[in-house]
Amino acid sequence: MAAIPTWFLLALGLVPIGFMAVYVYYELETAAGRSLRRRGVTQRGITAATVVSLGTVLAFGFLGPVNLFASGDAVEAVGYPTLGLLIPYVLGLLGLNVALTNARTWRRLHPDNDVPTGSVAPGAVACTGEIAGGEVGAAPVTGRDAVCWSWSVDVLDPHGVGDVGQREQWATVDGSDGGGVFVVDDGSGPVRVDPDGATLDLWAERAVPLDADEPPSFDSPAPDVERTHGDRQRRYEESVLTPDDHVAVAGTARETSDGLTVAGDSYVAVGTLSTAATRYRNSAAVYGVVGLVDIAVSVRLLAGLYGVF
Repeated sequence: MAAIPTWFLLALGLVPIGFMAVYVYYELETAAGRSLRRRGVTQRGITAATVVSLGTVLAFGFLGPVNLFASGDAVEAVGYPTLGLLIPYVLGLLGLNVALTNARTWRRLHPDNDVPTGSVAPGAVACTGEIAGGEVGAAPVTGRDAVCWSWSVDVLDPHGVGDVGQREQWATVDGSDGGGVFVVDDGSGPVRVDPDGATLDLWAERAVPLDADEPPSFDSPAPDVERTHGDRQRRYEESVLTPDDHVAVAGTARETSDGLTVAGDSYVAVGTLSTAATRYRNSAAVYGVVGLVDIAVSVRLLAGLYGVF
């Protein structure tokens, strides 16, 4: 078992992992965390990945026969390698989180759950049809006619790391979804869909790049970004669901004063349930396999580092 002063040094080395986890946990609630949420990362997954990874290190430290003072520098001998191995380990655990999230979505969108829109009843439902009416608005970036839309804005080097010699990178700093209630009908009867709060999986993506100090030609949906980062390169991206699209919907139908409506924690995807489910199934498989490989390799190397096996 390692001596207490050594564990103190190791604990100091693991502090950045904890801070990073807390940062990402709360970042998921912001507009900047949209890209992670869309991939399937959840706050519960962040918490589980942090607890499991740090718990693994503690368990190996107490179980292994390693004397961290043996090399004369505990941090260099074990601390740095531990931090290096924890990165793929945490990423592997988050890969499993994404795989599980996408697998649950796949099950909700599975074609076996498809019912005619005219037969939708209160409760869990999945259906496919054409847009047959509803509120049509102008998408905020391109002005295209749409019943709902999703947009985001990326900024090149928003935190100024390039000013201190670091490589500049694009980062998402804002974004949102919008739209109004629309009607879906497969010919058997209409059902209303409220996209507010739904996960939108839309196509017809367009990007509008802006150079530094170039004002947008549209009324920016992110005025704070323009005020704060207008002197840097920006890139607006937008995807829409148009009035002519075929759409798949999965969620919970509820009786409202305007009729039966699918709303709340739901999914709205361009195309059919089959194509949408296939995308999520393939994503779950890829993230699951990569995550398991990362975890297996990281655990084996950590175990060897601590002399567990």
